[in-house]
This record gives sequence, C-alpha cells and structure tokens, in this order.
Amino acid sequence: MAQVKSQHYWRQLRTALTAGQWDSRTPAKDTHGRPISWADLLRKFHKHSPGHQDVGELASQTQALSLLLSANYTTLDGGEVGPQGVLALGEECMLAEERIDEGKAGYSSLKQLDASRSDSIRAALAYHAYAVRRPEDCLQHLSEVKDITNTQGFVFSSGTTRSAPATLHVPGSSSNASISSSRTGSFVSAQSTGSTADIDEGRAWTAVECVRSICLKGMSYEILNANEPDKAFTTYLLASPIIASAVADIPASVPISNPGLLAGPDNSSFARYRELWRWVERVLRRGIILGARMCDVTRTDGANGSLWQLFQQYHACNAHWPPLFRPEQRSAIACLHLRALILRARASPIPKPAADRSHRWISTARSVVQEYRAILSVSTSFPKAGERNVKVEDLIDLAVAAWEADGAVGEFAGWLIDVLWWATRLTFNSYKIFRHMSRLFYVAGDPELAQRTLRLYVQIVSKAREAQLAEEVTTTQDKSGAFGAGVHIDTDFNWVQTLVQGSRMLSRLALVDGGKAVEQAKEAGQMIEKAKTRLDRGDTVLLASVHLSEAIWHIATAYTEQDPRTRTKHFEESLELLKTSLSIHPTASTHHHLSLAYLRSGPSQDLQAAILHARAAVESESGETRHWHLLGLLLTAAGDWQAAREVLEMGMSVSESELAEEEPDQIDGLPGNDTALDGIQAHDFAAPPAVTINGHTETANGDASSQHRSEPAVLLTKDATELPPSADLLHQLGDRPSPNRQDAFEHALQLRMTQLTLTEHVDGPEGTGDKWVEVFQWFSERRGVSADDRRMSIDSRRASQDLRPTSMISGGEKLASGGPDIRVSTLFPPVEEQPEPIPGAPEVPNSITVTPASPMIQTPAYSQDQLNGDHRNGKEVGSEEKQRLSVDTTRGRGKKVREVFISGVHKGRARVTTISKKIGHNVGRHNSHHLKRSISAPDFHALLGQPPYQASSIHLRQHLSIYASQLDLSSVEAPPPPPSLPPPEPTPTLPKQKQRAARDRRLLSNLWLMSSATFRRLDKIEQARGAIQEAEVRDENNSAVWVQLGLYHLALDDSRRALECFQKALFVSPGDVSATIHLCRIYLAAVQDGGRLKEGMERADRDNVDLAVGLLSELTKGAGWDVPEAWYFLGKMYALQGRRDRERECLCFALTLSENRPLRDPGAAVGWCL
Repeated sequence: MAQVKSQHYWRQLRTALTAGQWDSRTPAKDTHGRPISWADLLRKFHKHSPGHQDVGELASQTQALSLLLSANYTTLDGGEVGPQGVLALGEECMLAEERIDEGKAGYSSLKQLDASRSDSIRAALAYHAYAVRRPEDCLQHLSEVKDITNTQGFVFSSGTTRSAPATLHVPGSSSNASISSSRTGSFVSAQSTGSTADIDEGRAWTAVECVRSICLKGMSYEILNANEPDKAFTTYLLASPIIASAVADIPASVPISNPGLLAGPDNSSFARYRELWRWVERVLRRGIILGARMCDVTRTDGANGSLWQLFQQYHACNAHWPPLFRPEQRSAIACLHLRALILRARASPIPKPAADRSHRWISTARSVVQEYRAILSVSTSFPKAGERNVKVEDLIDLAVAAWEADGAVGEFAGWLIDVLWWATRLTFNSYKIFRHMSRLFYVAGDPELAQRTLRLYVQIVSKAREAQLAEEVTTTQDKSGAFGAGVHIDTDFNWVQTLVQGSRMLSRLALVDGGKAVEQAKEAGQMIEKAKTRLDRGDTVLLASVHLSEAIWHIATAYTEQDPRTRTKHFEESLELLKTSLSIHPTASTHHHLSLAYLRSGPSQDLQAAILHARAAVESESGETRHWHLLGLLLTAAGDWQAAREVLEMGMSVSESELAEEEPDQIDGLPGNDTALDGIQAHDFAAPPAVTINGHTETANGDASSQHRSEPAVLLTKDATELPPSADLLHQLGDRPSPNRQDAFEHALQLRMTQLTLTEHVDGPEGTGDKWVEVFQWFSERRGVSADDRRMSIDSRRASQDLRPTSMISGGEKLASGGPDIRVSTLFPPVEEQPEPIPGAPEVPNSITVTPASPMIQTPAYSQDQLNGDHRNGKEVGSEEKQRLSVDTTRGRGKKVREVFISGVHKGRARVTTISKKIGHNVGRHNSHHLKRSISAPDFHALLGQPPYQASSIHLRQHLSIYASQLDLSSVEAPPPPPSLPPPEPTPTLPKQKQRAARDRRLLSNLWLMSSATFRRLDKIEQARGAIQEAEVRDENNSAVWVQLGLYHLALDDSRRALECFQKALFVSPGDVSATIHLCRIYLAAVQDGGRLKEGMERADRDNVDLAVGLLSELTKGAGWDVPEAWYFLGKMYALQGRRDRERECLCFALTLSENRPLRDPGAAVGWCL
C-alpha cells in the first residue's frame, strides 16, 4: 500500500511541475481523488517517499522561484512585453529588484544540496543564478552539466534506498524500464490508463530542464557576449532535436481515460505540458530574433538554413498553443516568418499560375496568416473612436504582400479576400482595408464590389482630410487631431495611386459595360480630379500615370457618350495627354495607347507613327500579348502581310507561355535577347516589366534583380527594437493589374481569330482549313465541353440521327486525356442536346464591321459561274453539291474538314467598284447575283415531322423553329404544338464559375459565327448554316447569330427572311452596327433592283429609304462613326433622296475611313485601353 501511495505522489508531483501550475490552490489530488495544495502535495510526498528529500526541495524551490518571476507579469505565461519591445531580451526571467533577496534565499538553499549527484540540481542552480541577475554564475553551473541536450543525464545515478537520488524518477524496476524506453519512445505511454507515461515516468520534466538550461545559457550569452550573437544563436539551436521530438510525440489533444486523477479543470494537452511549451516558445523566439539579425533569408545554407528550421519548428508548435498564449511574442514571430517567406519568394522564380501549388511556399504563408488571424481575433478588439487596430492592418499588408510575391493572380485571391472580410470586423472604416479590397475584388472578377469599396475608400479619406484641415486651427499637438481624424488619412502617394488605378478600372468597365457606361466614365473623371488635389508634381512617375489615366478617361468618354459634338475634342485632348505622359516617363502602356490614338480615324491619323509606338511597346513589355496583337493589326493596315504574319506568330508564342501548364525553359519561335524582327528589338518575352520598390528594381511580379542585392536580405537590423512596417513590402500598383487566366485566354483567342482573318485575306477562304481545325482544337483543350453540357439544337434531327449506327455519328472525338465526358468540338459536330445557357450572361462587344469574320476580304461570296448567270436547275446543282460534300465517315476529323475546304475553292473573283475595294466586300447589290441553291442541307420536312424541341433563342420559343418560316408551310403538314414549358425563374447574380462559363460560351459562339462567314464565302451554304446553329446553341443571346443568319438568307437570295433576322438582331441588341448596316442594305437593294429613282419610288420604298437614312444617321453619330460601310450606305440613301451634296460627303468620308484600315476592328480585337 505504501508503494502505491509513493508512486501516486511521484506522478502527481511530476504532473504539477510539467503543467507549471505554480499559483494553483489545488495542483494535485490525493489517493482518494481529493484536491490538495502545493504544501500538502510536498508534505505527503516527503511522508510516503522518505528517502527523496532532495527531490522535494528541488520542486519546492522551483515553484517558489516561478511565483517570484510571475510577479513581473499578469499571468504565469509572461505574455506582456517590456518597454524595450518584443525584440529585446530585456529582463525576461530576471527578478525585480525588490525580490532579488527572496530569490537569493532559495539559491542558497539549493547550494546546500549535493550537485554532483544529478544534473537536475545544477540546472536548478543555473535557473536561480540567472533569476538573481548573475549570468556568469549561470554559465558556470551549466558548464558542469555533462550533456545539456541529453535528457537522460538529468536522472540521478542509482544509489541505495537510504541515499536515494534527488530525481523525479520513481524508484522501482518498472519505472526504470519505462524511463529507459522513453528516451526514444513516445511521450505518451500506451500502457498508461490514468495519465500519459512520459509525465508519470519523468521524461517530460527532464525535457523541460534541458530546454530551460539551453535557453538560460543562450540568454546569458546574449548579455555577456552582446557583440557575438552567433554564440547565443548556436546555443539556441541545441534545443531543436528536443523540440522536434516534443512536437512529434505530444498530440494536440491527449486522450484522458480517467480525468478524475487530474486536479485542474483544464485537461487539454497544452495545459498538461504548459511549462514545457513556455520554455520551448522562449528558446525558439530568442533564436529566431537573433537569426533575423544575422541570416540571409534568401539562402538556406549554413546558419541561414538553421533560421528556416527554427521558423518551421515554431510554426509546428503553434498547433499546440491556444491563441491567448503569449500573443504579443507570437505575433512578432508570425510577422518575421511571413516577411522571410515573402523576401525569399521574390528572390526565386515565380511558377506559372497553372502549376501545381499544393507544396509551394504560399501554403505555409497562408497557414501562418491563419494562425496570426486567430491570435488577433482574441487579443485585439474593435477600436474606439479615433483609434485604429494597427495589428490587424499590418497583417493585411503582410497577406497582400504574400499574394503579390506569389504572382498577384486574381484566381488565387480568394483566401486573401476572406482575410479582408474578417479584418472589417476588427477595424472601423479602415482606408487601408478598403484600398486593398478595391484592387482585389477587381482582379478576382467582382467589379461591382470593387467599385463600392473604392467609393468607400474615397469617402473615408476625403472626410478625414476635411476634418484634419478643420482641426489645424486648433492648438492640439496630436497629429491625429482632437477627434482622431488624422488616423484615417492615407498618404498622398497612396491616395493618388489608388485613384489613378480606380479611374483606369472604371474606364475599362465603361468600355465593356453598356448599361452603366456613361456613369462609370463620369466617375472615372471625378477620380482623376480628386487625385490631382494631392498630386506631387515632382514625382515624375506618378505624374505620368495621372496623365495616362486622364487620356484613357477621355477615350472612354468619347466612346461611351457617343456625342459627335465632343468626340473630336476628347480624342485631341487624349492625344496631347499621351504625348505629355510619354515625355515625362515613357512606358509600354503609353506607347500602346499612343499607337491606338494614331490609328484612330481623324485628322491625327498617322499609320507609321502608330507602328513606331507599337514596336516601342513590344520592346518595353514583350510579355504582353496585346502589344503583339496591335502591332500585327497595324502591319495589316500597312499591307505588310508577311511581317504581320510573323508578328502574330510571335504574339501567339507569348500567349502560349502565359497559358502553359508548366513554366517553359524557352518560348518557341522567339528570338534571342540580341536579335531583331522587323525592326523590333526582342528581349526576354516571358519576363514581367521592372518596377522600383524600396530602392530596388523588381519585376511587376516581385522578382528582385540580383545585381541590386549587395547585402544579405536580413529581416532586422542589429539595433532594431521594433518590427519594420509591413507596408514596405507592398509593391507599387504598377500600370494595370496582371491579366487572370480567363483574360489571357480571351486575348490569345482574339489573336488567333486575327490570324485566321489574315490567312483568309492572303490565301483566300480555302486556305484556312487546317487553321480552323487547329483553333477549335486549341479552344477545346483549354475549355473542354462535357458530354452532358450539351442539349438539342433548335432544328437538330436527334431522333433521326440516333437511328444511324454509332460509326456514322461524327460527333467529335474524345480527348485522349480528357476522360469519357470530354469531347473535342469539331467544325461539323452533330447538334446534340445541351442545357440552357445561363440567363443574363455578360455580353461580349461585337465587331462593328459588316462581315465580322473578315471585314476587309475583297473576295466575293459567289463563284464565277454564278456571276456569269448560271441558272441551272436547283435540283441538279444541289445533287452535285451533295455529292461534293459527301465524306467518308471513317476518315479522321481533320481530313473531313480539309476535304470540305478544298472542295470549295473559288474559281473566279468578282469585279467590284473602286470604293467597294476600299471599304470591303458585299457592299453592292446582292440581288444582282443569282446564287445557286443547295439541297444538301438537313431535311426540313423530316425535322418538322419530329416533335419539336425547345428553341434556345428567347425570340423563338413561341415558334417551332427559327427555320420553320423558311418552308412553304402549305406543302407540309403542320406538326403538333410543343409541350408547354414552365416560366423561367429569375436568376440571381451569377457566381464567378457561371460567369466564366457564360463568357466562354460567347467566345465559342463568336468563333462559330466567324467560321460561318468563311463557309459562306466558300459558297458552302449548308456548312454556314450548321455553324450558325452551333453558335446559337452556345449563346442564344448573341445578336451576331441573327446577323449571320440574315447573311445566310441573303446568300440564298431570300431578302424577306434576312430582313426579319436583322430586325431580330436589333431587338436583341439595339445598337448592333452590323445589323443596322445590313438592314439598310436590304432597303437599298429593294429600290435599286426595281430601277426606280426618287420620283418613281412607291410610298413604301420612300418610307424605307427615310427609315434607313434615320437609322444610319443615328448610327454614324454614335457607335458607327468610324465604320466606312455605314457612311457608304448613308451616301447611297441620300442619293435616293436627291441630296447629292450629302451623298458626296458621305462617300468621300467612307473612302477616307477605309484607308489605313486594319483587317479587324482594334476595339473588338485588342480593346481601346489596357
């Protein structure tokens, strides 16, 4: 019975010491489970273990000294920071002057013990010596310890029962076996049922003594050898193996089978090992602070690597510590850790956004941010009036800097936005939070929230500045003012930079958002005016950015207001501001916008100057796809087809590097750093532009130039007493946000569409066969279409198709790596069932040219036989066409497509007038040619014989099909009516994934429409119709579908149905330029075919002419002011009205606009602003 009680109180004493419950009234329990005090615990221990008096004395003096030291703090953990700051050692673990005498008394008592019998006594003596401010004696006692890192060395050598060793090791064979095995085993015994074995058997306390001794030795070196910090740093590193074992063996939550044996109410793992964690945190923190002053964080060799080891161990220990455990100290280490990660990331190459990110440094950074966030959530509170939560704002700066160092990719900003939302709950109207929010919401694809937070930022800072100016007349010396207004004022630099970026954002949105374009452009101008109020005109970089932003605002205003009275003035002022910005501080963006300004029609048009500035933009920022695209378009306007083709190929290589899944070693097709192409000096095309940050030259993505790093990248200076502000790590905002993957994909697709247009213009429509296959294949690889992401088209013959053998269905080939649900879109896939497109999808601006796919092609859409008046029977022609289009279904998809293209080579070209050569094709009288009809189209009678499926167009749900009106319904039997459909439910704001899907559908729809125009020019009428069907299936709200359908009917010489299609296009998009022009073209052709002049026109014709004049007059004042076709047809309409002077003016202006015109509209292909 005595042996059982002895072992019980041994374990209770070890548990109380390891838990560090120095001030607890009941740190232990007796054998009956009743709580007992420290005095009773030591009394009962002496009673039942009479031969271990030294052990009791060690425990008693340790508890007494710990209580004396805790008098310096409010808690036993010592979480308060001294006046010297968290970085200074200060008087940590030293007694206050008034308590030194009490400490010396305990020091003297321990000296009476025989220190030669155990290292535990030597360690306790060292602890007391340091506490009474004798670091020399502390080092002397620790020098007598055989191995300070050996936990077994703190156990006494075995002796007789009468002279029992002064150790916390339970005597007995079972205990000996346990302690021997615990050196390499777990801290938690698998055989223990009441508590953890390592605490019961003493290993946990010996670990505490080891870590404490190492920490005391290092702190003594810091005091005595202040000029040799490496000595203390090396000492602190000795604790790493012990800490690693503790982290690995101690679970975050220890299972307790019998909690009644523990005295304290907190039975968590941290509470039971609290004293161990106190010393572990202290030794790691002191080592990290010393390493931060000595080590280069961009390297991992030698001592530099040791610092990263300490960071990793501290981060691992955080999982065991509650948020309220030493929050000040842990906050400082979290800041240093994040700062080190950011600096090292900037010194390393940045992987591509699509690369595997699961094991990269950003995962560690995000984990540290979350830990710091948890600490601040409980250690800080909502600020009072006139105060700021500086720690939360500093964490936000660190998190944003980490995101910037990771590439500043919008798709990967979700975690950072979550942190920002959390920060709003612990701050009050923080301008810093709203400044970051505005930027991040925009790059993450939420422009609405970006605008709202930008307005909040402007409102907060403006009101605070007004209040500060009003308080300047007071006598207060507080820089924050009598009411704390100064704390909400951002710096002049940040104010101007944020508002400039906000104006650029609003201008971009105004050019693509038709609903709020005017309001957004007006607000962009207001942002510029507010930025000028605090602009330092001595800062040339900032001044140039303001001029550039104002120039872009003038461009956006001119295109959104559509006011002919102010348009020219806006363009002139924009050009002058761009020239001024270029003279102050030339940038690639300024060159790009100047190139667009010189390309724009008007008195200032200068094609050679535009090409010169486009080349300068490419040389300055060769990694931007749109610079290459613009240069290629300009070369097509100059007629340099070969150079344009080469430049577009280079741009395609650059775009592929942006979309590559792995970072390539070299971009194929790009010249070296010292080579030139067509007068363009080429550099590293994948490297982002360089910016200056904190006096160092860095790229826009944060890569620091190694030649500017003459000194190691240390985190702290030797004499630093405070952490450096995290705002210093933030990048300047730069010219514009980096494009996300969606934007990069769209830029690359637009460039490929320009390549197809150029190929068709140079080689003819028949030369685009292989390229069409490549473009659709490229699109499918990056935006694969799932098998169940399809639905029945409006006039497909799914029922009849399903009757065919599987081998006869050419519905696209499965990707080799895409799985069974991924299909590759071919040029002629069968029209299958797809789900309804997402309502409210954002509309992509349509091209304003007459023929969207290839506006400058001069090749007519009719063969020489047709031009010569080939009036063969339609059935014969259709039979030949059907034979010509029949292909072997066993061939590959590419061969089928090439056969279709090759079979449709034009054998002649039509004669066109001089003006029509300048303006484009299809501006003559379409009824002057008799296009042969083909009957190789799908059987409409068979279609109407099947139950109709839901029409995808919102204008045709009341009809059976958009093609039902093409038939003579008197010759067929009317089909049964379709089943009624439930009304569509209102759709809320689309999630980002659905918005991206909607944008992809619009892009794919436009791509199909572009192929339809090519087929129409190839005289492949049925293929053109099939492509229109596919485009309508992808995006039923695309007005360009109706435009191409109208052109299809014009090719079939069916003006009535073409007229209906153009009217429906205008119903979908009232400002559609192409629909308006083609609608007026039909009105013109109707009058010209009748051979009637003004006096001989019927009333209906005169009304149509007047309507066309009204439509075209409004169009040329607005969106179609620079479209030569609009002016050409307006002149023709004026001629029918007998207004010859206006006719001459319009035709001359149309001829002027057609000169120096690129193959595609720059606004649709590249955009009017970056």
